[in-house]
Amino acid sequence: MRLSELSARSGVSVATVKYYLREGLLAPGTPVTARQSDYGEEHLRRLRLVRALLTVGGMTVQQARDVLAVADDPAFGRHERLGIATYMLGPRVEPPDEGAPERELWDQVAAEVRELLTELDWRVYDEAPALASLVRAITSVRSLGYRGEMDDIRKYALALRPIAEEELTVIDDYPVLEEAIEATVAYTTLYEPILLALRRLAHEDVSARLHEAGPGGANEGGRPSTA
Repeated sequence: MRLSELSARSGVSVATVKYYLREGLLAPGTPVTARQSDYGEEHLRRLRLVRALLTVGGMTVQQARDVLAVADDPAFGRHERLGIATYMLGPRVEPPDEGAPERELWDQVAAEVRELLTELDWRVYDEAPALASLVRAITSVRSLGYRGEMDDIRKYALALRPIAEEELTVIDDYPVLEEAIEATVAYTTLYEPILLALRRLAHEDVSARLHEAGPGGANEGGRPSTA
């Protein structure tokens, strides 16, 4: 297909496609004339992936380039190729500096989290961005005096594991690597707000069932009063 057809089928403007070509995010097409090239289905798949990395995943051009470099390197297996996309999504959390007031609590929580993951037999790299994010979140909870015990965290982990298994089963149905990476980015980025929204809705339902019959509780039908 010509550049104009590639643009039409992908939904990416011609100018943006040319930008991706200049940045090395999209391989050049096969030259037909001095000013025209042909593009194939592999360009269409790669273009959709690039768009997912930059638009859905919110990555920088350099981060997207790093993901694509790993994706194209046969030295890496499928696990590493999918994982690099997730790692680039962020957020990036750094531990407090040595000697900082919160560093002692951070180290304590980090040790407890690693112990929990060992107990669960989860295979997680120490460099996983989500690991540092989890430590930061639990540290913040405890520093403010709220519950942040490992028994509570274990319940969340056990509840989320079947969801992760289902999602990865769906992603594994994509035999083409570019499509699998695109699906990984989509499930990670787009489905996390769904999980959070469902948790809040579940809170509302449980609260209504606990308190709707009591004084000052929900009004008729379990709907919170706006008075």
